[in-house]
Amino acid sequence: MVIKLITRSDGFKQKYNLSPLRPKIKELYHQGLSSRKVGEKLNISHVRVLKILENENIKRRTIIKTITNKNFKKLTKHRAYIFGVMCGDGCIHLGKGRKKNWEYQIYNINLSVKDKDFIDKFVNSIKKTYGIVPLLYYKERNKINPKWSNIWIAKISRKEVYNDLSNYQFGTKNWRVPIEVINSSNDNIISSFLKGYYDSEGSVLIGPRSFSISIHSINYSGLNEVKLLLKKLGINSSKMMTDKRYFNHVFHFAICNKNDIKTFLNKVGFSIKRKYKKIKVYLNEQQHKTLGNSA
Repeated sequence: MVIKLITRSDGFKQKYNLSPLRPKIKELYHQGLSSRKVGEKLNISHVRVLKILENENIKRRTIIKTITNKNFKKLTKHRAYIFGVMCGDGCIHLGKGRKKNWEYQIYNINLSVKDKDFIDKFVNSIKKTYGIVPLLYYKERNKINPKWSNIWIAKISRKEVYNDLSNYQFGTKNWRVPIEVINSSNDNIISSFLKGYYDSEGSVLIGPRSFSISIHSINYSGLNEVKLLLKKLGINSSKMMTDKRYFNHVFHFAICNKNDIKTFLNKVGFSIKRKYKKIKVYLNEQQHKTLGNSA
C-alpha cells in the first residue's frame, strides 16, 4: 500500500493510503474512457474515480466534443453538399434532455431517408467537412404500416456543428441558398450543392410521352435561387408553376429538354442510384430512337 503524507493547515502531517487502482484508473482514463465508464469497468464508485483523478492532478476532459477539422468553414464540395441537403431533407434541432435531476441542451442535426446510398453520401460529407462520423440507425416502419418505407437515420449531436449550421437559413418554409454558394463561380461547388438538394427533393417523373426532373417547395425564394444556380451551369428549366391542390401553395419547376437533362446528369446527377438509373435509361432510349430515325 502506497502512503502519502499531506501537511494540514495546522502543520500536522497526516498519512493517507493511496488506492492501488490509481495506475489502472489513470491508464483507462487516458485511453479515452469516461470517468463513469472507468468506475463501471473497475467496479468502484464514480465519486471515487473523480477523487483519485483530482488527487493525481489529472484535468478532467470537457463533455463537449470538439470538431477535429479546424478548417470546416472552408467552402468545399462536401460542405456545399451538406448545405444542399440541409435546404431539403436535413433537420437542425435544439431541444432539451433530462437525466434524473439534470437538464441539458440537445444539439441535433438529423437526416432521415429511405435510400442507403443517399445517407452514405451525407455521412461521408460530414466526415470530410467536420472530421466526425454521424451515428447511423436503421428503422423498420413497414411493420407498423405497410405503406411506410423503412428509413436510414444519420444523427450528429455536436454543439459546434449545430452552431455552424444554425448560422444559415434552413427550414422548410424559409430556407435560402447560402450566400457563399450563390456567389461562387466554382462549378464543382454549385454542382455539389444542387446534388444535395436534388437528392433531397428531386423527382424523376416518367409519363407516357414525357420525362422530367422536377422539384417542389412551398418556399418560392429558395426555389428560385436553385433555378438560378442551374442556369449558371447551363441547364435550362421550365417557368415556376403553382400547385394549388395543397393548403399551402406548392411551387415547382422541371427540367424537360433532353439536352438539359443530359447536362444535368453530367454536371449534377444524383447520389441515389435508382434516380440516376432512370435518367440514364431515358437518355439511352432517346439515343437509340435518334439512331433508328437516321438509319
